[in-house]
Amino acid sequence: MKVQQGDSFRASAFGIWMRFGQRGLEFKFNPWYDSEDGRFTFVGQGNYFPRRGSIDDPFAARGGYGRGPWTTETDAERSSREDDPRNPRNHSVHTVQAGESLTSIARRRKGLRVSDLAWLNGIDPKKRLRIGQRLMLPHQQFLDAGRDARNKFLALAYYQQTHGGRLPPNPANPPSLERQILDSNWRRETLNGYDFQIDVIDRPRITYGTVSQTNKPKRSRRLQARAGGADRRPTDDGGHFWAARFDGPLVRFNHFAQDANFNRGAYRAMEDAWAAHRRAGRSVFASIKPYYSGASRRPYKIVVTWSVDGGRRETRTFWNEAKGKPRGAK
Repeated sequence: MKVQQGDSFRASAFGIWMRFGQRGLEFKFNPWYDSEDGRFTFVGQGNYFPRRGSIDDPFAARGGYGRGPWTTETDAERSSREDDPRNPRNHSVHTVQAGESLTSIARRRKGLRVSDLAWLNGIDPKKRLRIGQRLMLPHQQFLDAGRDARNKFLALAYYQQTHGGRLPPNPANPPSLERQILDSNWRRETLNGYDFQIDVIDRPRITYGTVSQTNKPKRSRRLQARAGGADRRPTDDGGHFWAARFDGPLVRFNHFAQDANFNRGAYRAMEDAWAAHRRAGRSVFASIKPYYSGASRRPYKIVVTWSVDGGRRETRTFWNEAKGKPRGAK
């Protein structure tokens, strides 16, 4: 299999994190690891190597143990490593133009902090730049690889912490930290006869129950107006998973940012059908499963399954968009 340049960047960056960890463009020292193969270990595992120059280990500062990760490394040696931002492969040279500052130059790269750019070039971030001054500017690919490696490192550490030290099926590509946290540790709440499974950021991941009716529906305009939070769109309504006419509970997690056309169209037609069954004395059991992108509070689709009097199940997928299913969506 041919390895592309981007793959080698990511493999190198992931190796950095597995051995030492990384913060921005700088390394953080991790004394616990196997010196033979460089594999990262947790505290109490493998061998312990104090930080070079430690007061507990004065010989290490002089390189008394020979070549190894605890010996003094020259700038030339360090900058020649594939994983160092000062390696010419990992940066371009930017010539400062009139009116430019570290802040404006750092904005050329996603996720590059001014402090990291200053550190890389060995300059005081508070001083003005000179016109014509030459600065090392990391390639976006290098920064992305480091960020990806950091996220994988954290995800792998969290997985082992929550799985008794076991590795995931594919350690090189563990489930994201966001996914591990949001897809577990749900709590259950039952209100007005409806069960809600709610994740750690207070989003319902599935809700189900027997559809009831009430002659005195109650609404909360405040909760409807706040549904979706910062992820709400100008074209959204404050919708309900369980409508007011079905005695839906007046709590935040029964509300979501719902596209107005979707809310007043197909979704309402389904609810009208449920209401007709209830008026006819038939029982309707339904489950509603919202799907989210990352940590967004606005579901991008809703999958509803229901049955009448315990009969055949029906399932419908509703896309939370004005024109239904987006192109390319699955």
